[in-house]
Amino acid sequence: MTSQRSNVKGQMSQISLKLVTPERTILQESYDSISCPTTLGQITILPSHVPLVATLVAGELVARTGQTEKNLHVAGGFVEVRPDNQVVILADAAEHFFEIDEARAEAAKRKAENILKSNVQSDEEFAQAAAMLERSLARIQIARKHSHRRTSPITGEGTFKQ
Repeated sequence: MTSQRSNVKGQMSQISLKLVTPERTILQESYDSISCPTTLGQITILPSHVPLVATLVAGELVARTGQTEKNLHVAGGFVEVRPDNQVVILADAAEHFFEIDEARAEAAKRKAENILKSNVQSDEEFAQAAAMLERSLARIQIARKHSHRRTSPITGEGTFKQ
């Protein structure tokens, strides 16, 4: 059984994704499947998915087409699955795996850990530090998971550069 559904003409249908942050549009393309981290766990959206709205958490978003995939870090926001294979993601922040500055993420992780260790923070400061730690850990994990792709002749999102 395939994970994709055929449309009326017999072609494989795709999902139109628009991923937007307050700063820019990150992706606006069609994919076979989209996996994203939500408060209820990792979900995978396939063509003809039922409409839904879910809250995103910090983690890895994977958009697949055939054998290629785009891997991004998202740091919260919302995903909306609309009828007719339309998906809109409004992310608080998002970046491709190759844009992640691992040293900066490590520094943010240390800063968050220091805030959490101190006993002088308010509930609001504690929540902000915990969220910063969660985002930093997700960014570090994604950067390390795809670090081998940064040094190979494959550039960016899988395009071979000669």
